[in-house]
Amino acid sequence: MQQVQDQPFDTVIVGGGAVGVCAAYYLHRAGQRVAVVDQGAIGGACSAGNAGMIVPSHIVPLAAPGVIRKGLRWLFSRSSPLYIKPRLDADLLRWLWQFRGFCTEAHVTRSIPVLRDLSLASVALFEEMKESGLDFAFHQDGLLMVFETAKGEQENVEMARLAEDAGLDVTVLDADALRACEPNLRPPARGAVLYHQDAHLDPAAFVDTLHTHLEEEGVVFLPDTTAEGFTRENGHIRAIQTANGLIRGEAFVLAAGAWTPALAAPLGVRVPVLPGKGYSVRCPAPADAPRLPIIFTEAKTTLTPMGDDLRFAGTLELTDLAPTIDPLRVRPIQAMARRYAPEAPTAAVENVWHGFRPCSPDGLPLIGPALGFENLLLATGHGMMGITLAPITGQLIAAQLTAETPLVNRDPFSAQRFS
Repeated sequence: MQQVQDQPFDTVIVGGGAVGVCAAYYLHRAGQRVAVVDQGAIGGACSAGNAGMIVPSHIVPLAAPGVIRKGLRWLFSRSSPLYIKPRLDADLLRWLWQFRGFCTEAHVTRSIPVLRDLSLASVALFEEMKESGLDFAFHQDGLLMVFETAKGEQENVEMARLAEDAGLDVTVLDADALRACEPNLRPPARGAVLYHQDAHLDPAAFVDTLHTHLEEEGVVFLPDTTAEGFTRENGHIRAIQTANGLIRGEAFVLAAGAWTPALAAPLGVRVPVLPGKGYSVRCPAPADAPRLPIIFTEAKTTLTPMGDDLRFAGTLELTDLAPTIDPLRVRPIQAMARRYAPEAPTAAVENVWHGFRPCSPDGLPLIGPALGFENLLLATGHGMMGITLAPITGQLIAAQLTAETPLVNRDPFSAQRFS
């Protein structure tokens, strides 16, 4: 720790996932001396096992009118795609009340261009990183939203028209066109929507590539270092307290995903983010594996090609941060895996990865200064779009702390909008 105690860093980032590492990337590029602190391994939490989909297609926030309609039959069923673990918790009740207030057509209408611009800017930054020589297996081949029923077709075509109206590049495929595009579906489906601007990558490889590059460039990484408290003075954070001593800085960024609320609470900063648990399994890809990433819209599961493997993921469970796995919620993911990969894991839970997405009540991330502190920023609340929005979040954080120009309007993502 002596190397970090000699002089303050320009910025100290708490959280070594995709968002935190991207913030470090852009701050370092702007000339700052940066440290990244994480309670575990760098990239070892939600960034390690998510679906790896880069999704400009996801222009409708989680808080939407349809969620309330489905909620009556979904929210308290353990086997549903969206599940709330019942518990008496003031933060949960407050979050649900706020979430209900955002489930309106007006909120969706406001959010669509905001999420579109944010996601497309992030895709451009992925491309820029790739062109700079960073190799993290980024593929912009599109994404298939596959449907098997007439109701699924209606819902997906309506969403496709909404995306087209928002300016996205979309093609609706019937069964024959889908078979020509992706002949390895099992069984063949009724049709799909192809979102041409979507992409995919291996999220762990992405974080590891940036981590290695930044460490070679002089960015300091401190894994297995828990932030136990903060030193404060005159409305400023001066240092992070750890078991090994103080880490001093001029500015601090809390990018710890679902753990951010607990970090901010002792400072009197309320962060309305709940953990949304998701699961995935990874297995070797057979020779006839699908080429494109796929979302099976009725089953609410995903398939992502990752090198020689396939990753299957799904479910959203608003829960606590307990590291438990619910076998009932994993079964649909494992069933889809066995459909496509003969060597897919069995039903044993030890073959299953789980992680916690940080979910905000309005479905938009919190990016920017925290209320009450001039040098504390938040970068959390990305929900299921953390890997998609990591580069643009990093750029917006860097722009806030340096002379850089933000690539998109930061106002909709103000970290103080719920205060």
